[in-house]
Amino acid sequence: MFEIDKFNIVFDVTKETPHFQVDSTHRIRFSMDELNLFLLKDILKSIFECSQPLHLMFVSEYIMDNVRCSSKSKLGRYLTIRNWKEHAVVDEFSGDGAVYTLIRNLNLTEVMNYCTQVYKGDTQAYIAFYNDDFLMYVSTDVVDIVSWDDIKIQNLKEKYAPHYNRYYDN
Repeated sequence: MFEIDKFNIVFDVTKETPHFQVDSTHRIRFSMDELNLFLLKDILKSIFECSQPLHLMFVSEYIMDNVRCSSKSKLGRYLTIRNWKEHAVVDEFSGDGAVYTLIRNLNLTEVMNYCTQVYKGDTQAYIAFYNDDFLMYVSTDVVDIVSWDDIKIQNLKEKYAPHYNRYYDN
């Protein structure tokens, strides 16, 4: 969907999160319980502070019996929303599905503000931020980072060795 194929994942609310769609050499996971705000912001800067454009994909609406219902993501509180593009995926038999929305060219400071609020327990969306090298899925439980480049993930694992979650690593 859209342009996240380079990460070899399917961004779908009915499927596994991106972390479980790639092998351990292409992912790193942080538990929100083990993070603090300083560390969270440092991780965000490490993966997204560069000249590459920063985008996001999220579920903006759920579809039940062909009726669209907002996911109430509250993204507009934290992000300047422009360049909005939607893609609806609906099961033809049940009429159920989701609307996946892409927003391009985000400001890193706004992304940090959103992630800070999720860290504090505010409402979250099924959401991933990405650039050319990294895709980051964030929830109130975890921050998952995926990259097509295993060297970049290895560097993150070395830099954040005492902090990342090794539970699902082989």
